[in-house]
Amino acid sequence: MAELPTAHVRHFATGRLSVKIPQKRHDQVYFARVARTVSAWDSVDRVEVNPLTASVLVFFKDLVVLMAENALKNDLFSVSFDELETVAEAGFGVAGQGFGGQASQAVTAANAAVRRLSFGAADLRSGVFLALLAAGTYELLRGNITAPAVTLFWYAGEMIRLREHVDTARSGEAAG
Repeated sequence: MAELPTAHVRHFATGRLSVKIPQKRHDQVYFARVARTVSAWDSVDRVEVNPLTASVLVFFKDLVVLMAENALKNDLFSVSFDELETVAEAGFGVAGQGFGGQASQAVTAANAAVRRLSFGAADLRSGVFLALLAAGTYELLRGNITAPAVTLFWYAGEMIRLREHVDTARSGEAAG
């Protein structure tokens, strides 16, 4: 499977996310596909793309749903919060960021903590997978087999599929 290009988060504020995908600069077909696909997500109000600057601006309703949809539905790019984390660690742009920026920093910090505590063996996605699996099992034991249990197991399965994409991308980076 081909390695996904990396979308670098440049700005994250309440209701707005800006990323750059430098590997796809000037690729009008790719950015049209990004706009069409991401616009169809439930959490997204609208998407603006600019192939010349390799940028994507996403206006969204709900941060949690956006992150879940990215994890479950995004087969166009992998998301990197590295630049945003560097800015936060340097103490720039922290004041007045709004909820989106603070949430982004919290997720990035939590992911870094999980990686550090597990010596790189686990990350936040692993935790989400285990939580979904546990919730699905709980609902199954309560007899809620149809909607809650099956849906939670489906989401857990999607997390495994996402993990395979991430692991494939990482092994490609290590080999290359």
